[in-house]
Amino acid sequence: MKKLVALALSIMLVLGCVGGIASAEEGKIKLVVWSFTNELQGMIEKYYLPNHPELEIEFQIYPTDGDAYVTKVDNLLGVPEAAVSAEAPDIFTLEAAFVKRYVESDWTGDLKSIGFTDEELGTAFPVMAQIGQNAAGVQKGLSWQSTPGVLMYRASLAEKYLGVTSPEEFQEKVSDWDTFLETAQELKEKSEGACKMITGSGDVWNAYQYQRSEPWVVDGKLVIDDELLDYEELCKALYEDDLTQKGGAWSEIWFAGMRGDNETLCYFLPTWGLHYTLKPNCVAGWDAENPDSEENIKNATENGTYGDWRLVDGPVAYSWGGTWMGINAAKAAQADDAKKAAMHDLIYFFSLNEDWLVQYAADSGDFVGSAKAVETILANGGTPNPFLGGQDHYAIFASAAALANGSLMSEYDSTINTLFSDNVTTPYERGEVDLDTALANFKTAVAAAITTITVE
Repeated sequence: MKKLVALALSIMLVLGCVGGIASAEEGKIKLVVWSFTNELQGMIEKYYLPNHPELEIEFQIYPTDGDAYVTKVDNLLGVPEAAVSAEAPDIFTLEAAFVKRYVESDWTGDLKSIGFTDEELGTAFPVMAQIGQNAAGVQKGLSWQSTPGVLMYRASLAEKYLGVTSPEEFQEKVSDWDTFLETAQELKEKSEGACKMITGSGDVWNAYQYQRSEPWVVDGKLVIDDELLDYEELCKALYEDDLTQKGGAWSEIWFAGMRGDNETLCYFLPTWGLHYTLKPNCVAGWDAENPDSEENIKNATENGTYGDWRLVDGPVAYSWGGTWMGINAAKAAQADDAKKAAMHDLIYFFSLNEDWLVQYAADSGDFVGSAKAVETILANGGTPNPFLGGQDHYAIFASAAALANGSLMSEYDSTINTLFSDNVTTPYERGEVDLDTALANFKTAVAAAITTITVE
């Protein structure tokens, strides 16, 4: 899930054809592709269209700001006549925040309806495939990425305060949540409070939630997994014992720790967090246009934290984010065999084609969504990364990707996660309410926000 520059206004771009939004050129197959960033557009233009002159691709971008994208999708696909119109997409992208909403609806089609086989689908990482399935196990979305999460830490701080000199040693100090908390307390003592384990207790949420046995909603009923009660106790201990910077993700204090402006030891981040969050924020004045230039790396090393980061599995395998490609069920049902094959081939190329994924990983460093492609990359020597002191990030991410459980994600996550944080985690860790009161407030808030589920 790489987030490129969000667009303030929707932009219409036509790839591989001349003449704007006109009907397909004689003899060409036209596909309408929608997305919320220009990432897929760039990949199609660079890697796919040059070898597919038989295609005309009309690409529409709607930004996610202000829910413009989901509103546009809902307005078209929710109306039968509009869903099959020339404007409606044949293929559209879905991000983690709303992928389950659409794969659980009738608006998205079974990928087998356009020619995908069980053998093909079986090469995707299970966690990403699971997220792209509906409750009945129908595969409705595939991703070119896998977004397993790990624990990223600053090697110099770990050595300075904890005497740790290798990722293997550090993993022993964060192997489970009890040990993680003990290490946070040790860090406070050894640094005399100068160095904090993480920015805020919310940092652990994306990892911790993957320990649940059940998702938020089962058979239409709200479920509060017992693991979440343990999570609250961990958060309270981290907050009360002053083991964090008491800040939140995406805040200035969060980025300050990445630059080394404050001493923050750890970040729970996924694949995209390494390349598109941690690395470009490792120094003030990072040169995004020339990231690998000698001058930029010299500045980032001398004045920032470039080369000081390492990866370990951490307490639990998890996933965070991603972008899936799905199909418009109504248009797929009306498509002829040639168009169905074109839809299949485009989605297959970006999500499961081993040759391309190996090339894309080499070009971008991104962690791809095919387990088969990752096996090839590791067999070819992996990806030694100078930002990580030469550590192979692919080997660490591959371990996490194989273990993360995508079946825990539901269409209600975005709403319920926010309500849980606002009504339980924040007030409870700060001592504003007891846990029973916090949970009661949470249930009331969920019942008011989502009337289609039962809250007991």
